[in-house]
Amino acid sequence: MTNCRRLSQSATLLTIYFLFKFWYNYTIKNTGEYMSKTKKYLQDFAGTLAQAMIKNGTNWDCIFKRNSMPVNASTNKRYKGINFLMLNYETEKKEYSQPIFASYKQWASLNAQVKKGSTGTPIVFYRPIMEKSKIDPNKEVYAGCVLNYSKVFNIDQVDLSESKFTPAIFKTGKQYSITEIDNFVKSTKVEIKHTDGNGCFYRPSEDFINMELKTNFKDTKESDATVHYYSTLFHELTHATGHEKRLNRKDKFGSDFILGNKKSYAYEELIAEIGSILFSHEFNFTKTIRDNHAKYLNSWIQCLNNDYTFLTGATAQAQKAVDYFMSSE
Repeated sequence: MTNCRRLSQSATLLTIYFLFKFWYNYTIKNTGEYMSKTKKYLQDFAGTLAQAMIKNGTNWDCIFKRNSMPVNASTNKRYKGINFLMLNYETEKKEYSQPIFASYKQWASLNAQVKKGSTGTPIVFYRPIMEKSKIDPNKEVYAGCVLNYSKVFNIDQVDLSESKFTPAIFKTGKQYSITEIDNFVKSTKVEIKHTDGNGCFYRPSEDFINMELKTNFKDTKESDATVHYYSTLFHELTHATGHEKRLNRKDKFGSDFILGNKKSYAYEELIAEIGSILFSHEFNFTKTIRDNHAKYLNSWIQCLNNDYTFLTGATAQAQKAVDYFMSSE
């Protein structure tokens, strides 16, 4: 009986050991590997932007496809933030016909088959972590989140012969009139002054934007004067969302910004520049990078090469800025 009891105990301990090993491999270890791959994807993309800045200077946004808003084929929802930038870049790089993406399972749910040998494009998201409540063990509570990724495939990588899915159901980018864009700008309720020769800037202490007269903007080989004007205005509007009565971007827009911390200043400028890119895509026209941003390029390049969170953080803040004004329109 004693031997049988010992064998039973050993079997139980062995079972617990293998269950723990299984749990570790498929939760803790797997999560770590996913986070490692996710960070690598993000750092690689940040490096891609840095290389674009080295090669193209202030015209670094030429790596993005113009007037292209990546959408999900299954949900018909647009990708936002860093996923917008990564999928837009992939659309331009691979010369995809349309910026329509979905996961393998999502395409399968539409009776479409991803073509053999196709390589997916990573997108990132935060997966919530739940744990048992200390107050009520029968309930789960939010315990934080972990950075994760999945892969999506473009419509050009998919066989639609057995599917009823058609890209025609997707909303095409609306062509906005200047009057409509001006009405949107008015809806932000940010004070905008137009002066001759004083430059373009946002003054947080007085919460107003100063713009040059429209007639002072000239056509260039990259774009016309109208695009230059509105690209600059969107840049300054993104700055304005940092005010304490809006999004209160204090850590990057408060003391460090005013005292001239170079990294903080460059970070805020990258937020505003990405915000201008996102706004320009919202209104379906090509944006241009302002020449005076050349002074930030070295800081951007150094930060992007060393820390992908410089990009993901700036992009997240830029998306919040765009959503803030677009949702209040």
